[in-house]
Amino acid sequence: MIRSNETFKPRKTGSWIHNPATGERLAEILEHDPENVPLMVQRSRKAQIEWEQVPYKVKQRIAYETSRWIHAHADTLSLTIAHCTGKTRTEALATEVLPAAIAFRYYSQRIPHILHPKRLPTSSFLFLNKKSIQYRVPYGVIGIISPWNYPFGIPVHEVAVALLTGNGVLLKVATQCQPVGELIETMIREAGFPSDLFHLVYLSGSKVGAAFLDGGIDKLFFTGSTETGRILMQEAGKRLIPVSLELGGNDAMIVLSDAPLERAAAGAVWAGVSNCGQSCGGVERIYIERPVYDTFLTLLRQEVRQIRQGPDGFDVDIGSLTTEEQRKKIIEQVQDALSKGARLLETSPDTGMNLRSTLGLGTTHGPIFYPVQVIEVDHDAGPLMQEETFGPILAVSVVETEEEAIQRANATPYGLTASVWSLSKERVARVASQLQAGVVTVNDHLMSHGMPETPWGGFKQSSIGRTHGDPLIEETTQVKVLVWEKLPRMKRNLFWHPIDSTVYDGLKGALSLVAGKGIRTRFQGLWRLVHLLVKKVRFF
Repeated sequence: MIRSNETFKPRKTGSWIHNPATGERLAEILEHDPENVPLMVQRSRKAQIEWEQVPYKVKQRIAYETSRWIHAHADTLSLTIAHCTGKTRTEALATEVLPAAIAFRYYSQRIPHILHPKRLPTSSFLFLNKKSIQYRVPYGVIGIISPWNYPFGIPVHEVAVALLTGNGVLLKVATQCQPVGELIETMIREAGFPSDLFHLVYLSGSKVGAAFLDGGIDKLFFTGSTETGRILMQEAGKRLIPVSLELGGNDAMIVLSDAPLERAAAGAVWAGVSNCGQSCGGVERIYIERPVYDTFLTLLRQEVRQIRQGPDGFDVDIGSLTTEEQRKKIIEQVQDALSKGARLLETSPDTGMNLRSTLGLGTTHGPIFYPVQVIEVDHDAGPLMQEETFGPILAVSVVETEEEAIQRANATPYGLTASVWSLSKERVARVASQLQAGVVTVNDHLMSHGMPETPWGGFKQSSIGRTHGDPLIEETTQVKVLVWEKLPRMKRNLFWHPIDSTVYDGLKGALSLVAGKGIRTRFQGLWRLVHLLVKKVRFF
């Protein structure tokens, strides 16, 4: 953290962060006094006022330097992410480190186009004497609360855009991933961003929301569970602080009868179980048209049987879950589905650790593994199909028609992303247009989160606002309009005091001219408006 003095030094709690794939101790958990947060906001705001005035070319050079920093420290970043989350370093590199480096360069080039002042078109001849220009200006200090599943990839997009649009930032990473947060802090400092503009906050999830909102931030970004997002939005509403919420998902994958089946099966496994299924936009429910159902299932089961799971290494495909609480939730959902008639069709090869954890013999500190499972479900009732599972479970179900697939895909409180798999552009367009999801990919899934140009967010209970792309740039700035009077020597506007019947008649004439029906009515309106102009307009 960039500190002006030791006031903001966090204390050691005596509790430890463990690698969820091995149980190994990583770092002692740190915590700030919540009373530090208002001081951090004040210092960030002071730095932000100066930072806002810095020429954008300077900001852009710092962004390029940040991207180069990520490249230079890619191995350290990937390993630290892997150790904190249980994922493999290859996953960390592919889904977090590489996209972050791309993001800094992309946003630094794109932001000027969005922030460039825009001359607004004139709406009526009545306002020909006005010139309106729209600007976008920073909020001030933005608070960001990020999750543990992508502790580098998710917050870096928001941090990058918030800083480059002229804001200060307070970042709280998940406690499990504090070492990743420290690397983000080091990156910001060494890349050349001003001191005190950015602060890393060490607080538990139960304390940070109130600390940020009471501490004086100007906007809050939160990524996490729908339940927590709802609470934060209620608390922010009491203070009239705007929020951007990226919440849960229960993504559907639709496999049509003319789909590229080998690609679809491989894509389902990658998008469904990478990061051990702990992706809010990962595949959770797969609806397959009956003509290709059996063939697709055969291919899917073959893919699952080849999955290698274990602690980080180049000889494994996926790692562990990140928390013991998540493992328990998965077990509950699977058991509920099986008790209601669902069928377990396939399980990934047992690594020794998988079986122990699945049977409930894992420890709080790890290893916290759960195998990949394919479960056939006949109906969509129950938590497995209605709630976010956040684990390596692929729930498959046969559908008879496109219409049934669309109806079942939409039958959820969430609407983050979805995918359609087909070689027919017409069928894809027809189905995708009816899916209630913020992101729909074709013959792929999940990967758009790594593309900074594509907005990220969903419908229904999945999102308030958007991150990534132009919408993220807009989310970190406010609209400000400057309206110029072209005729400043004109002594009075038409409707200024003093008021008499001529003003009313003239304005009524303007209304007839704008909205009246027929040439006669509009001409009469013009005559009354001219009468008002002659009487009221004076330049000397």
